[in-house]
Amino acid sequence: MNMLADTLTILGYRPEDDAWETDGRRTYLHEDDATRAYLTTLRGILARQGWHRDPNTLRTFRHEASEQIIEIEPGGDGCTGHYLHHMKAAVIA
Repeated sequence: MNMLADTLTILGYRPEDDAWETDGRRTYLHEDDATRAYLTTLRGILARQGWHRDPNTLRTFRHEASEQIIEIEPGGDGCTGHYLHHMKAAVIA
C-alpha cells in the first residue's frame, strides 16, 4: 500500500471503489461530515505529503509531482459522511 492509502486508512477512510488500473481513480468513504474544520485538518495532513489545496476548485487538492487530484464530495441531504475521490489528473482533464 502507498503512503496516501496508509494515511487515509489511519484517518478512518475505507475503500469504496478501486478502479485505478482501469479508470485512474479510487473512491473512499468516511463516516464524518466534511466540515470546514475537518477539511482544514485534512489539508494540513496532506500537505506533509506534497498535496496542496486547489485555489480554483472547491474541496480539491492537487499533487503536482504525481499529477494526481483528490476531490472531497460531501454526503447528500439527510446523510452523514463524505466521499474522497483520488484520481489521476488525466481522468478529469
